Amino acid sequence: MLGQYQLGELLGQGGMGQVHAARHRSGRAVVIKRVRNTLCSDQLLAAHLADEARLLRAVSHPNVVRVLDDGIDDDGRAFLVMERVHGTPLYDVITARGPLPLERLAAIASQLLAGLAAIHAAGVVHADLTSSNALVDEVDIVTIIDFGLARAMSASPDTADQIAGTAAYMAPEMSAGASPTPACDVYAAATIVYEMLTATTPYSGHISTVLTRQLCEPVEPPSRRAPGRGISPAIDRVVLRALDRSPDARYPSATAFAEALDAALAGRPAPAIAAGSGLWRNPTLRGLAATRPPAPSAASPEPHDVGPRAVARSQDPADAIISNALAAAHQLIDGHRLAEAARALERARAALAPAGDADALDYTGAWRLETVLAALYLTTGKQDRARRMALVAYRHAVRSKCPLAEARARELVDRLVRSRRVAR
Repeated sequence: MLGQYQLGELLGQGGMGQVHAARHRSGRAVVIKRVRNTLCSDQLLAAHLADEARLLRAVSHPNVVRVLDDGIDDDGRAFLVMERVHGTPLYDVITARGPLPLERLAAIASQLLAGLAAIHAAGVVHADLTSSNALVDEVDIVTIIDFGLARAMSASPDTADQIAGTAAYMAPEMSAGASPTPACDVYAAATIVYEMLTATTPYSGHISTVLTRQLCEPVEPPSRRAPGRGISPAIDRVVLRALDRSPDARYPSATAFAEALDAALAGRPAPAIAAGSGLWRNPTLRGLAATRPPAPSAASPEPHDVGPRAVARSQDPADAIISNALAAAHQLIDGHRLAEAARALERARAALAPAGDADALDYTGAWRLETVLAALYLTTGKQDRARRMALVAYRHAVRSKCPLAEARARELVDRLVRSRRVAR
């Protein structure tokens, strides 16, 4: 099937695929993504490219890259053909020029959020929206690219935890193991806006570092991070709301965020936009949205372990215990009550274990609790407990057979081991 395309230069490659410039026999310039030669027999990768094509076909918007074709080549390699978009990654623009003028920022952000709104309207979550995945051409037309981690909002829960992402742009609930939702995309878009305002992301580093800082440090207002830029209190308020730890406290849609940001940048009164009234309340989504916690039971944490933002992500009681405990911990961390947050997670681990013995816990999904708990121990100076908990989290992550879980836990263990060597 690729015989009708002439492959050109290699534009990029990763562990699983390659991206080539190409030209259709009609003369049209395109981009072709192909599975690596050594992985051509991997049916999962072929299915993944087919899913990416299906999701992209559902979206039609001038600020989103278009898919043109997909299939299996004669040599057995899966491929995906997209339109050739000319432009520079927004990340490179910011790196070269520093913070963007507010007028230019307004134009870029408006297009970025319009494209994101179209993606969500098509029932798709991008799940890896970054300034590197937004191209800007010579007249500042924006195109959102790279749907390699995208997923349908209705995707089954058993595949959700396989999703990875870029640490600096990942919402706290996604860093802690929740499924990506439109609220996560809004957080990522707000991170890009913050980056355009200050030339930095709110947090940076490995995912374990980002998660620890997200849990324990409030986002520094853009005006404080980049003084002298003329960033108004209204702009601060809009960006900080979109970066709120709680997905339900963020703007209820990409469009609502766009309207609020446009008003703040233009110096107009803020539109009245209620929190928690949009896509996040869709019951098919498994993010850390704010809903009423389930009634306590013998297998649930004590009533004071869960708060008004607690969540039951599914009918699985163990999953509900974990999600409720993480939501409660986030509330306590918001109030700088780190020790209480750690105790809430410890009680949840005990509730998951037979006879309440946390040391005998054999539930692989507990890695979501344990990585956060290890980060809290580290933040409060309990390095030995942090190392032990990180190793337990890693053991459960490996047994869960979730690559994302294993990668997160391994990064945390590596970080703690390195800190121990330095201390000695």
